[in-house]
Amino acid sequence: MTILFNNLRRIFKNKLQVLVIIILPAILLLLVSTSIIATRPILNIGLVDLDKTDYTTMLTNRLALQTNSKEVAQDQILNELFNSKVDYVVVLDKGFTEKLIKGEDAEAKGYYLKDSIQSLPVQYYVDSYFSSAKRIAQASGGDEQRFYEGLKSSNDADLQLDYKVLTGVERQKSYFTLGVFLEIILMTTVMFTTLILTDKGNKTFFRTLTAPVSIRNYMFQNILSFLLVSVIQVTIVFMAFKGLIGIYMGNSLLNMFLLFLTASVLSVSMGVALSSISKSVLQASFAGMFIAFVMGLIGGCLWEHETASVLLNTIGKFTPVYWIMDGVSKLLKDQGLFAISGNILIILLFAMVFFFLGTWKKEDIAK
Repeated sequence: MTILFNNLRRIFKNKLQVLVIIILPAILLLLVSTSIIATRPILNIGLVDLDKTDYTTMLTNRLALQTNSKEVAQDQILNELFNSKVDYVVVLDKGFTEKLIKGEDAEAKGYYLKDSIQSLPVQYYVDSYFSSAKRIAQASGGDEQRFYEGLKSSNDADLQLDYKVLTGVERQKSYFTLGVFLEIILMTTVMFTTLILTDKGNKTFFRTLTAPVSIRNYMFQNILSFLLVSVIQVTIVFMAFKGLIGIYMGNSLLNMFLLFLTASVLSVSMGVALSSISKSVLQASFAGMFIAFVMGLIGGCLWEHETASVLLNTIGKFTPVYWIMDGVSKLLKDQGLFAISGNILIILLFAMVFFFLGTWKKEDIAK
């Protein structure tokens, strides 16, 4: 494994390469992600409190902590919704709290625009809060004092809005960030795979062939070293995603990580193929960046496939990037590993083709 460790030493010893391959992408994605991903989406809620009790005041205060809440006049509900000043309006009629404590059928009225995804988190929160209060009221046996004591001590009453269920908004932002990261992987991988061209230029490659090292062993160790660097790059960025940025990754971070490890295999195979057919490091670098940009553009790194034309999607299916981003979309929709198994297989088939092209060229040189 002399070639493998020597390649790793050469890559990480070069400060400029480390900056471009690992540090710069992490910083760039951090800046991009924080600029498009709010810590929480701002949800606007309107309140019509006709009951004016301690319980409705508690609900109002809790919603104020979670959302931008405002009092709305009863005759202004439709106007506020149609003008997008609020996403959801809760109306608490007179006598609501009294009915609730007595265990009678007490229902709050909720108003929102049809198909309004933005209102869903507020609906879930309000429904959960009322359900918790109903259980406490039942346990208190209609005793008002015990009811309020139960509210204060109940953990269920201190619910938080689930912003990951929310809308397609967070999913779309995550999709865009991961698409940019995929472009970065494809572009930066070319940098360290051009070590093969560097070895050809300084005759190291040909001197290696005179040593007791077969061409297959030489290529295997090169590819393995490149793959390790790409895995390190993906791992560091995913740690930044999880710890610093906190973007949504679907139900399983591990599944998304596995998908991008597959993307690493693909990027290395593309880099090896480009190094094989290029005559210089500069040529390989420019060709790699151009191909990565075009594939990302066609494959859907910057927009979801659902928003693209049929023609663009049809062309995109002939690129491996399409299948990676299709897998990203599935995982962000909370589908599991089985759903992207076909995507992974197709990506690996593309990688095998690229590896074959790169290895075939090297064997031809050896002759």
